[in-house]
Amino acid sequence: MRTETLESLFLEEIQDIRRVERQILDALTRIAHGVSARGLWQALMQLREATEHRAERLRRELGLPASRPDEAFSPRLARLTAREIEVLELIAEGHANKQIAAGLGISIKTVEKHRQHLMAKLDLHDIAGVTRYAISAGVVEATA
Repeated sequence: MRTETLESLFLEEIQDIRRVERQILDALTRIAHGVSARGLWQALMQLREATEHRAERLRRELGLPASRPDEAFSPRLARLTAREIEVLELIAEGHANKQIAAGLGISIKTVEKHRQHLMAKLDLHDIAGVTRYAISAGVVEATA
């Protein structure tokens, strides 16, 4: 790789780091001003998505191997509410609606609605797909 290309990549990465620093400061400011958990979650997921995108671009430019698919962040996860992510985790761990409802202190109907919404947002159509997605997105760990 040519020196000019490396210098250009280095300068771009320095600018990206400064952007990330500003985004982190923005998130901290939001916390200080009482942002909702959902708002903070979305800001952090956008930051993570942008960071992953930049890392992949840099890997390509430097001729390094791409990250494994299970390491890649899914921006679909950022669409979920904090409660939907809790329900996703519990579903992937094999809990029934009744167990989830009791554990979260909500009704079974509410669990069913959260399940419907998260499956629609993630474009998933069965519980096996939900479980596979939760593992690949790092929401839960695969166990033997």
